[in-house]
Amino acid sequence: MTHPLRRLLAAPTFADEEKDRVAAILHTILLAVSVICVLAGAVQFFALEQDQSAMLVYPALLLACLTLLGLVRRGHLQFAGSVFLLCLWAIITFGALTYGGIRSPTAGGHILVVIISTLLFSGRLVLVFVALSLATLAAILAVELAGALPTQLTPDTPELAFLAHFIHLFSAGFFLYLAVKNLQDARQRARQGAVKAAELLHEATAAKNYADNILASMAESLVVIDPRGTIVTVNKATLDLLGYRPEALLGRHFTVVLPDFGALATDNSPPVGAHEPVERSYYDMHGKPVPVLFSHGRLPGGEGQRAGSVCVASDITQLKYAEQSLREAKQLAEEASLAKSRFLANMSHELRTPLNAVIGYAEMLLEEAEERGITSSAEEVRKIQFAGKHLLGLISDILDLSKIEAGRMDIHLETFDVADMIGTVLGTIGPMIVANGNHIELNCPPSLGFIHADLTKIRQILLNLLSNAAKFTERGAITLSVAKVLHGPTQHVQFSVTDTGIGMTNAQVTQLFQAFSQGDSSTSRRYGGTGLGLAITKAFVDMLGGHVEVQSKLGVGTTFIVRLPFVNPRDLSGSKRAGSLPSDIAEVARAAAMRAGLLREKPEAP
Repeated sequence: MTHPLRRLLAAPTFADEEKDRVAAILHTILLAVSVICVLAGAVQFFALEQDQSAMLVYPALLLACLTLLGLVRRGHLQFAGSVFLLCLWAIITFGALTYGGIRSPTAGGHILVVIISTLLFSGRLVLVFVALSLATLAAILAVELAGALPTQLTPDTPELAFLAHFIHLFSAGFFLYLAVKNLQDARQRARQGAVKAAELLHEATAAKNYADNILASMAESLVVIDPRGTIVTVNKATLDLLGYRPEALLGRHFTVVLPDFGALATDNSPPVGAHEPVERSYYDMHGKPVPVLFSHGRLPGGEGQRAGSVCVASDITQLKYAEQSLREAKQLAEEASLAKSRFLANMSHELRTPLNAVIGYAEMLLEEAEERGITSSAEEVRKIQFAGKHLLGLISDILDLSKIEAGRMDIHLETFDVADMIGTVLGTIGPMIVANGNHIELNCPPSLGFIHADLTKIRQILLNLLSNAAKFTERGAITLSVAKVLHGPTQHVQFSVTDTGIGMTNAQVTQLFQAFSQGDSSTSRRYGGTGLGLAITKAFVDMLGGHVEVQSKLGVGTTFIVRLPFVNPRDLSGSKRAGSLPSDIAEVARAAAMRAGLLREKPEAP
């Protein structure tokens, strides 16, 4: 069998199961009729004597069947089936009228019209063809009784009678076989559908049990409500949290659990999925509030329809207790820190007075030892003097930091010449720079002139930065640059201190301005210090409304850049020269100090 012939004999298939069934039956019928036409035409041609007009009947029927097969393959099943049945009805009716009338064996072929219509169609079309067959039989009877039958065209021979009966029996048996097979196929499909339905029911039951197990094992409370706010599902965690039994909640409005439900905009029209959780209060069966972290989202439903919402809540009672405990602990820690800072700030006079006495007596002993020429004693006394001054510097740093933390560090503004201030700073720090074999470069334009700021704090900032540069640089260069720059919309005075010292890593830079912090333990052991200088520098810069930046590379060097708001003394009236900063700069300074935790809000007077 060639490939094209196989394709011709194969029934077409469609996505719709019923359409596929009708196509298979109609395709089989048309093929069978085509075979009958071929066989009957051959028998008539070789065995029977007929005129040429009768010889054209079976080829015409074969051509009609092939045309209908083409319509079936294109999906025009109802039209092709109706045309075939009408053709069959016409042939049967014509055969009965021209060969025996109502007693003709051909008249019994109307049962084939009924069987085929039942196989192909349903409803009104079946009734139409049944009524057509009955009406045709009645019409044939009426014509015969009236004596108006047409002239018999087919000769009454035994061979022809046998052929007619054979065709009728073969067709009836074939179509009955198709009907029975169709019923068997329908029963098989029903069985398969029942098995599939049972499998789907089993899968649905397993999915439901799986979902129920998930809901039962959830630690969070879950409540499902319908579009009207009625509770339709609760899990075990909800019942345990609120102390209810299931029947006490199901069917009731959600406000029995969350009385203020509807107070938020998302309560009545939540988005699909969960929104950001918020703190709400559930109420248990005794009316006691239970703090929860609540969120809920709309279930996706059909187009334009709401399918309800899912409400999820987590009990945060313990978190609220812990939050309160942490708040109390934080308050106690702040009070203890404030008491410590106030204590150290108040101890300034008591600590510095005896130290100044020790340093003073050491200087007197040093002078006396040098006058008497007692070299060995002078060296020991010089050590006492150096240790005393070092200790006084450390205490001064600690006291300054304590004053800052206690909010007792004030800003004292005055007008001064920047060049004179730089000269004083270099005169103080010069010996320390030279001690390590370094040299300093100064870039300070004479046009900078006078500024209005806190002289003491700016001088301390530069001393701290230059002393660090001198400490961590050996036989290198230290550069101090001063300039007026425009930083954003405000003009600033910029101080840059650059060294060629040991430099720092990125990790060390991130903890640079923390109190009592240095690069690592080896740095502390080798270079000494408490790590307070840069913390105080950062605090002073923030108090003055400025900004400090660090640029460093390990083994190459470090650059500190300090920018402070520039206040031109000429823009100040006489009453403001010794007063406070201008309002805009003062506001910036206060905001920076508040962010750094250097100032606290003053309580309102009762």
